[in-house]
Amino acid sequence: MSEGMNEHLANIYGTGGMEKRASAESGLAENLSDLALLMVTDHAQEGSDLTKVAAAHGEKLGFLVEFDQAGRAMAHNEFGQMEKQAAEGDPSALEAFFGEPVDERAALKQALVEEIQRRSR
Repeated sequence: MSEGMNEHLANIYGTGGMEKRASAESGLAENLSDLALLMVTDHAQEGSDLTKVAAAHGEKLGFLVEFDQAGRAMAHNEFGQMEKQAAEGDPSALEAFFGEPVDERAALKQALVEEIQRRSR
């Protein structure tokens, strides 16, 4: 993977802040399919067989989706552990994650709002 791939991943996942702000004008991959295509065409020769490029794209996309799902599962598990610690009286991990003391009711409300927004996209 080339050096600039981190910029593409940051654009896809919006890791520059808490909110995703990807745009077509950035010239960066906006989703995993774009990233897979970029990875395949980055190493393809001029005049490559499009069938082979499409097959390679599908393979790369499959790997990226698997990694994405595994990462999301790991993050979900880790966040669940932080919530469990907070429920047991130690909110320090959640406070460190959010960067401020956690008001449990407000945090749950915000998490619900974010999940609804994510699902409506």
